[in-house]
Amino acid sequence: MYKTGGKGAGLSNNRKAALRFLSLYFFFLAGLIVLYGTYIPCLLDYYIVRPEESYFTFFYRNHCAPNYTFEGIIIGMVFVIFCCLTMQAGISMVIMSGFLFLLTHASYIKFVNRKELLRLDDLRLTEAAGMAMGYLKFTVDRWFVILAGGLLLFTAVGIAMDCLGDRIWTVPIRIRKQVLLAGRFITVAVLCAATCFYVDHFLDARYVIDMIEPFSPEKDRYVLYRFLQNDSLSGIDVEQAEESYEFLLSQSPQRQASVGVHEPGTPESAAVAQDSDYPDVIVIMNESWWNTDNIESDRITFSQDPMGPYKALADRCSVGYVTSPVFGGGTLRPEVEFLTGLNTKYYNADAAYAKLRGRKVPSVVDYFNGLNYETVAIHPYYGFFYGREAAYAGMEFDRVIFEGDMHYKDIYTRYISDESLVREIIAQSQQDSAPKFIWAVSMANHNRTLEYHQDSMIEYDYPIEVNVKGEKLEYEGYDTLAHYINGIYLANLAFAQLVDYFSMSEQPVILMMFGDHCPYFSGEALQAFGLGEEENGAGERLYATPVIMWNNVSEEKLDFSGESIYYLPMMLIDYAGLPDSDMTRILRYERSFFQTNSTDFVRDETGKVILNGTEEQIRALSHYKTVQYNILEGDGIGKDVWQPAVAGQ
Repeated sequence: MYKTGGKGAGLSNNRKAALRFLSLYFFFLAGLIVLYGTYIPCLLDYYIVRPEESYFTFFYRNHCAPNYTFEGIIIGMVFVIFCCLTMQAGISMVIMSGFLFLLTHASYIKFVNRKELLRLDDLRLTEAAGMAMGYLKFTVDRWFVILAGGLLLFTAVGIAMDCLGDRIWTVPIRIRKQVLLAGRFITVAVLCAATCFYVDHFLDARYVIDMIEPFSPEKDRYVLYRFLQNDSLSGIDVEQAEESYEFLLSQSPQRQASVGVHEPGTPESAAVAQDSDYPDVIVIMNESWWNTDNIESDRITFSQDPMGPYKALADRCSVGYVTSPVFGGGTLRPEVEFLTGLNTKYYNADAAYAKLRGRKVPSVVDYFNGLNYETVAIHPYYGFFYGREAAYAGMEFDRVIFEGDMHYKDIYTRYISDESLVREIIAQSQQDSAPKFIWAVSMANHNRTLEYHQDSMIEYDYPIEVNVKGEKLEYEGYDTLAHYINGIYLANLAFAQLVDYFSMSEQPVILMMFGDHCPYFSGEALQAFGLGEEENGAGERLYATPVIMWNNVSEEKLDFSGESIYYLPMMLIDYAGLPDSDMTRILRYERSFFQTNSTDFVRDETGKVILNGTEEQIRALSHYKTVQYNILEGDGIGKDVWQPAVAGQ
């Protein structure tokens, strides 16, 4: 009798069994990856959009979108990378699902507050990210259950895969070390490179220059795509820059005669930079300053009109409204728009100052420095907040004053008050004899989530009582509402104090104040205001912020009728009759086609909302975008775009 098999045969059978399990494991793993990459992208957006229809109806109606395919491929590749690193499908699924859950909820919170999704560059703003953590409150509702349930279901399948995988790793140790280990790291390296290449290629390919790009719900989706999205300007051919400069400057309309305090300058006729007749120019961007007349409801009443001091100045001032690029938050965007004349619609929302850190970006500060103004920036908060200290230094302000340098520091609920800011502006205006450009960003009416004088807000004695009819707001919601409404009133009062002071000054001066964005009101408060999503015109009223301008020389007024904030420096310079610059000419030309150009809506030069542009509008917009790209990323052609055209320079 001959024995068949033996020790060698047993080992061979074990290997065959392991290979069968290995094949079965990878078959199920591949299926898991395909299903995860197919269903999860739509599930993330389902949580954001929150339709009344079922998830599967939403899925079958939307899953063919190219962005979902992109997201699915990225999710699949990253999942494989984690699997190679951990050798555990369950652990990899926990990591992936946990990240996607937090990303989706954070994007939803930002979407509710700002009508835009979270971006990767948002995470660069560390203090802002910490502030946002305070909003990560979870409400268990139908969409929450569907999102969490879907992710947990896939996680459970991944853990089940690990149980199957325990049979596989009984393969002899030499095979794991010599084959699997090398294969894992080769796969990780290749997939990392492929993921980066695919992301860059897809995002760059998505940019289209020849469109007006109005807001649409279909556009503002795709959680993972928006998180990874790079600057839309990156797709512009930089070689077009010189041609675009020449076109815009050749087409720019001639400026009208001065309406204000100084005769307009040209390269041939302008006064020299030492002209002592140049007015002081003081601009305040006021935190959460919004016109309460936008409230169209009898459910909210006030013991006195919060806009009373503003209306009392209307006969003496230019008043109106501008269109902010954001509402509820995002102060950096209107700040950068005013200082640079660049439209933040075309680059990442909250990373605006990341563009200015460590490099010189042309700004209106260059303009006033070129006229031998003393340029001063004042912000009554910490200099590191949003990187303002580095950004202001890069803009080359002569002096920068943060809260530690201020002489006046009275507190409104938590932050330095607008009255203290006004007193500081007056004190700084009295130093030296040179004309001054003072740029001030207030802090008083900021959302009270930052660490600063927390005890001051307890039982604060508000001058205006807010009454809410019908369903009562929770105490926290009511107190926040009272904080914002009274902050608006006190901002109006502070500007009136500034006007009263400079009314007695012999030095020509122009004062301007505009709001950065509507305050962050709760959904319940917005409903009470008549500003719910279903209300007609609610969107435009939420993005409309007041502007007021006064001077002590001329009674001529300027009309503010909803212009985008990046037009304001051009309008201010024109009003003052100060010399032109290439940037003011470029902005004046774009204004001849567009009154407003924001993410949410576009208006033509007459103020009519448009969805499609004429050939001339698209050409003007295309050239403006090219110039903007060159200023931010290009080879320096636009480095002097804000330099004033002054005789002798």
